Amino acid sequence: MRNASGSETEQKKSASFEQEVHRLTQGIEQFRIDSLRYFAGDLKVPPDELKTQIATGFRRLRVGGIKGVADNFRLNSLEARFNSQIDLYNRKLREREQGGSRTSAQQKAAPDPMQGVTLGRNGDSNAVEVLYKGLYLSGGSRNPGMDLEKFRSYIDRQAAVVRSKTGCEDIQFRIAVEDGKMKIKAKPVK
Repeated sequence: MRNASGSETEQKKSASFEQEVHRLTQGIEQFRIDSLRYFAGDLKVPPDELKTQIATGFRRLRVGGIKGVADNFRLNSLEARFNSQIDLYNRKLREREQGGSRTSAQQKAAPDPMQGVTLGRNGDSNAVEVLYKGLYLSGGSRNPGMDLEKFRSYIDRQAAVVRSKTGCEDIQFRIAVEDGKMKIKAKPVK
C-alpha cells in the first residue's frame, strides 16, 4: 500500500510541478508582451506586479524541492529566460528615465530651413546655424559669402527690424528660392 500511495504522491507532485512550470512560462511571455506594450505607451502601468508574481513562483518551486536533474535544468533555463527579460526591461526603463530612448532621439527630425526656423524667446537656439548651413552649405557653395558669426549678426539685425515694426518677439526665418536664387524670408510669429 505504501508504495502505491508513495507513487501517487510523486505523480501529484510531478503534475503540480508541470502546471507551475507551464504557468511560469505563460507568465514570462505575458511579461515580455506587457513590457513591450508599456514602453510603446499602450499600458499606463508598468508590469511590476506580474514580475513579482513570476519571481515568487520561482521561489515557491525552489523551496518545494525539485527532484531530478531534468526538472532542475528546465527550471534554471526558464529562470535564465526570465532574467534576460528583466534585464531588457530594466535597460529600457533606465533609457526612459535618462531622457528617452535612442530611437526617439533619432526620430526627432532636424529643423528644416526651407520650412522655417524660429528665432526669439521660444525659438530654437540653433536656428541661425541651421539657416546658415541651409543657405550656404547645402546648396553646394564651397565659398560662403560670409562666415557664421557675420551671418548671425546679419540675422539678428533683420530680426530687430521685424520686431520693431511688428512688436513680435519670435520671428520665423526660412529659405526660399526665387528666380533660381536662394533668399531668406522673415515673418513675425504671433
